[in-house]
Amino acid sequence: MNSVATIDVTSDHLYDTGFPWGEFDRLSKESPVHWYQQPGYEPFWLVTRHEDISFVSRNTEFFSHQQRIGVETPDEIEPWEMERERRSALYGHAPDHPAGLGLMDAPVHNQVRQAMYPCFTPKATAARQERFFELSTRYVEEFVKLLDENGTADVAHGLAGRLPLAAIFELLGVPEEDWDELFASHKDTASAFHKDYADENGEEAMQRFMRAMGHLDQYFSELVRARMAEGGGEGTDVLSRLVRATVQDKPLEFHDMSYQLFNLVQAGNGTTRNAITGGIEALLKHPDQLQKLIDDPALLDSAVDEIIRYTSIAITLVRTCVKDTEIRGQKIRKGESVALFFPAANRDEAVFDDPYTFDITRKPNRHIAFGGNGAHRCIGASLAREELKAMFRALLPVLPTLELHGEPRQMVLRMLILEYVRLPVRRKAN
Repeated sequence: MNSVATIDVTSDHLYDTGFPWGEFDRLSKESPVHWYQQPGYEPFWLVTRHEDISFVSRNTEFFSHQQRIGVETPDEIEPWEMERERRSALYGHAPDHPAGLGLMDAPVHNQVRQAMYPCFTPKATAARQERFFELSTRYVEEFVKLLDENGTADVAHGLAGRLPLAAIFELLGVPEEDWDELFASHKDTASAFHKDYADENGEEAMQRFMRAMGHLDQYFSELVRARMAEGGGEGTDVLSRLVRATVQDKPLEFHDMSYQLFNLVQAGNGTTRNAITGGIEALLKHPDQLQKLIDDPALLDSAVDEIIRYTSIAITLVRTCVKDTEIRGQKIRKGESVALFFPAANRDEAVFDDPYTFDITRKPNRHIAFGGNGAHRCIGASLAREELKAMFRALLPVLPTLELHGEPRQMVLRMLILEYVRLPVRRKAN
């Protein structure tokens, strides 16, 4: 057997049909805190065990979020660096200015998060369940119509992407008449990373990416300006709360609010859309579990958590060590990067019985698919759960009539998330 030193978990082809579980398992068992060096990547510590990822997530005095969040190749870094440079020139701040919660450290992170959090509490998101179900029902009906007209349809982009964006837009106070235009622009922000997103007229992916980013940036900038002119008023949406917020005894700058909105849209859509897609795939591949859910819809809560664990869409987050420490006997030195591999942790045999079994009745389900259990746990965790519940409620009458058609296609975006390029389905034969 080859040494674990030869394992290359950053190789794109490993993710074409899912996660490289064999490689993750070997690392978890033989080298759970592993010094990873491969051509094209700055070396980093690769952490795969549930307990260790939780330790890094909780101990922010040792691990900073501000320097970087992803494991990236130079090709993947380039478009985002260009975008950061464009923004820094436009708004007059340093290129490394933290553009969103994921890149902030305390105390700024805590104060910005607290300003937005009332919109993301379990109570607040549960109150939106019927609205999400209404939207989901509409999107499912439109998808079924498309499916019946064409004989096949793609779940990944024909269905799963609509609700997550709509939910975020409502939280931000975006008028519904603008949603379709923003849906299209958001899809194009993935174009720089994969040839499968090339459009019909051959436009360079990078140009399309920059155009889409520019459009989204302009739209949300105008939304921020309008809300600032109102002073936030009595609005209960995310943006109104940010306008009224003070961080380190000062109002937030315009660009900081713009960045928060943009990142909520990007992060809130990508993970949830792909979890919906992966959940549909999992249920169609496990008809016994689908039948359990049909027979007992009360299992929806535990089914959603199992879908989130089983799909583990968020792959990595990177932290920078700011004070020498130690994990499992490995000395982590100041300045070194630590990459947390969440899918591996969500298959940790020390935490989950039969971790590779898809079981919608699984309890307890201590997954860490939302980024660990520390201060940076995903602010939208409850929101994502409510979206998945609404979508699968709407899909339950339809799923038994569907089957997978052709091979799913997946890719990795900056080693941050597993992206479904396509998941084609069709009606079952009578």
